[in-house]
Amino acid sequence: MRSNKNELSISYGHKPSSSFRWSKGLRYHPEMDDLGAFNATYTRRLTKVIGIGATYCFDPRILNCSENGIPICRLNESSHTFLCHLKINWLNTKYVNLYSKVGQGFYTWNYRLHEYQPNLYEIKLPSNTFSDRIKYAYQFVPIGIEVGTKQYAGFLQVGLGMESVIGIGFRYGLKDKE
Repeated sequence: MRSNKNELSISYGHKPSSSFRWSKGLRYHPEMDDLGAFNATYTRRLTKVIGIGATYCFDPRILNCSENGIPICRLNESSHTFLCHLKINWLNTKYVNLYSKVGQGFYTWNYRLHEYQPNLYEIKLPSNTFSDRIKYAYQFVPIGIEVGTKQYAGFLQVGLGMESVIGIGFRYGLKDKE
């Protein structure tokens, strides 16, 4: 299944690297609701084997801070990641592709504090400086599998980085001009 020259994909990733970041300066250990990462990717195939492209990842999470069972605040954080990647298809059959992918870029994050009672608790919020809000980002996928046709395929990938540890998604190959 050789894909078209231009590919668009959307995916969901479980446990992206941004889920492991810790808000510097937050001294209460929160309960975290990690929703995973939502990703959109464009890849341009240069050859049957090699493609380059860009990925955007959005990773929201909610931290519920409490002390001795008493709620202190809710901190909503999210990260926005932009990666450039290299994708290598190392097995191409009629209905199955196996690939690897590596990407580098940056991410930025922001937060909103909710339900905070400053008269009861003092919270040192995460740093608000520009240099603390922009960080290096990466994605390494040693193995991914696409199953489908040249134009439509579902995929599952295993890796490490801002997209996910385990990701699942859908790829659409734009029709090539004849």
